[in-house]
Amino acid sequence: MARNYLIFFFGLFLLLVFTFLFCYIAIYNENLAAGILAIVGFLAALFISLVIGVASREEGGALYVWFFSVAGATAVIFIWYLSRAGTLLKIW
Repeated sequence: MARNYLIFFFGLFLLLVFTFLFCYIAIYNENLAAGILAIVGFLAALFISLVIGVASREEGGALYVWFFSVAGATAVIFIWYLSRAGTLLKIW
């Protein structure tokens, strides 16, 4: 089953790359559609990494540490994106 988790890990990495690109486009080109896609991508990546990390830990796999690390990095980048977008929109 570790091979499937490795495929999920690479897919999650690809999702994060595209999400960060949408995040970058939303912030510096002020594109609303890209901003919405970035939020959806960050939430999906966070949810997927947490669920697969818990499933991997229950099976006794070693990749759960990597999935939880990706979840932590995603949360940090997502908070940065929300604070940057909030500053641009003059919410805070």
